[in-house]
Amino acid sequence: MDGAAATATRRRSRRPSLLVRSWRRSGRLVGVLALLIALLGTVDAQPQAASSDGMGYLEGRILEIVEHTGSDPVALVQVGERVIQALIPPDDPFGGIELPPYRVGERVELYYSPGRDGQMTYVVSDWVRRPALGWLVGLFAVAAFAVARFTGLRAIASTGASLVIVITFIVPQILAGANPVLVSLVGVGGILVMAIYFVHGVNWSTTAALVGTLLAVVVTMGLAIAFTDLARLTGLGTEDAIFIMAAAPQVALKGLLLAGVLIGALGALTDITIVQASVVRELAHTNPKLTLTELYTRGMNVGRDHVGSLVNTLVLAYTGASLSLLILLNVGEFGLARALNLELVASEVVHTLVGSIGLVLAVPITTVLAAWWFRGDRIPLAPGELSHAHHH
Repeated sequence: MDGAAATATRRRSRRPSLLVRSWRRSGRLVGVLALLIALLGTVDAQPQAASSDGMGYLEGRILEIVEHTGSDPVALVQVGERVIQALIPPDDPFGGIELPPYRVGERVELYYSPGRDGQMTYVVSDWVRRPALGWLVGLFAVAAFAVARFTGLRAIASTGASLVIVITFIVPQILAGANPVLVSLVGVGGILVMAIYFVHGVNWSTTAALVGTLLAVVVTMGLAIAFTDLARLTGLGTEDAIFIMAAAPQVALKGLLLAGVLIGALGALTDITIVQASVVRELAHTNPKLTLTELYTRGMNVGRDHVGSLVNTLVLAYTGASLSLLILLNVGEFGLARALNLELVASEVVHTLVGSIGLVLAVPITTVLAAWWFRGDRIPLAPGELSHAHHH
């Protein structure tokens, strides 16, 4: 080996391998995520503006708790540069329910209002929970990146964007008196583009999944409207609805119920349609001789297994969210027939079953659409088109 070749060999040997470079980039990104987690856990919120009657909220950290005989203890709370004396309410405000005690060093929320003598009165009203939530979000981001790399981070970004659409578009439009169903359908279109195209890329597989999901959404909404009418659901089955009716009478509560059904089923729909479109795409690419019927049959073999697991997941998720209601019905000694007749329960049953039916129907809808598009492998694959597919 001549001198030039030997030098080139040594240079190549000094270069970090692709795996090492990848881990270095990963390490830097995890470091950035860890820094963001720390910031989320330590940032102090700005005090809320006082209302017209001088009441409002502050946040601070407990420096000391002073016990007084015969009266409620007082906490010395640091709020910015000030130290405020705030009363700590009794440990048993609900009668028989003992809350955890406040401790020195904890961040707490203070409620203030003018007293009879005109002086501000401060009371420790709650714990500040955002730091724990921030750490949990950060941990979720690190776990998603560790397992799914940048696809996981894109999924988190997509989820955040979806929540922004719900909070900044769907909710304000409903509060303004717009039709909740139409507003939700428009918002769902934006959510689907983020959840499918941004996370999995723009290609024919994701387009088939997007169209299949939209068709399943329309079917789900049609079923929800029909059975909401048949079951005579009014949207007034919960305390939340009663409060909304008093505070925002312009909101159509029945439409709000339908919008909740639609948004609640959306996540599972996108998951199953992405899988079905990718499976059919890969089958057609592997064996271009498969006919439309054969592609549909083989795709459904995978889809049936996926439906079984996702329906179970959806039902258990709704059941878990309604667990306190089930306990309350047992305490009240309601019979099954009487419990099912309550609008609160009937709404949950319609919500769960309509969402599950939409989920089941999304499989054949997406499978036949993808089989028709991809038969004979007529459409060239885009780079990385099948890299996001689930493997079965």
